[in-house]
Amino acid sequence: MELARIEKLLDKYFEGETTISEEKELKVYFTGETVPSHLEKYKDLFGYFSAQSNVVATRATTLPKANNLRFLYPFIGVAASVAIVLGVFFYNPNTTEATGTYEDPEVALQKTKEVLNLVAQYMNEGKKDLVYLNEFENTTNKLLK
Repeated sequence: MELARIEKLLDKYFEGETTISEEKELKVYFTGETVPSHLEKYKDLFGYFSAQSNVVATRATTLPKANNLRFLYPFIGVAASVAIVLGVFFYNPNTTEATGTYEDPEVALQKTKEVLNLVAQYMNEGKKDLVYLNEFENTTNKLLK
């Protein structure tokens, strides 16, 4: 009879309809020694709840208060402005690295065609999957009509 009551309490517990006393009863039952094998998976759950009920929260003192941070807001704006100015100052678009340019226009044209063919090949591969999207849209339109 007790097993049937525990199973009903478990159902109520997972539906969120148990009272505090019923939840305490479940904790006592599952922290005990004799738990049927088909309910063994809930033993860890209620054991965890029992162990965590003894944990006491401590106040964290490492975080600064909001009032202390308020005076930092103007300095954050100044620091961001300095970072932007330094980024613009040290940006050098004239790099001396090899940019991959070709002296012969015929070679440049040939390489450009190769690259564009490669891009077209990848675009066509990606386009194959769009057929399924079109079929999905047609089916959706049929269902909506």
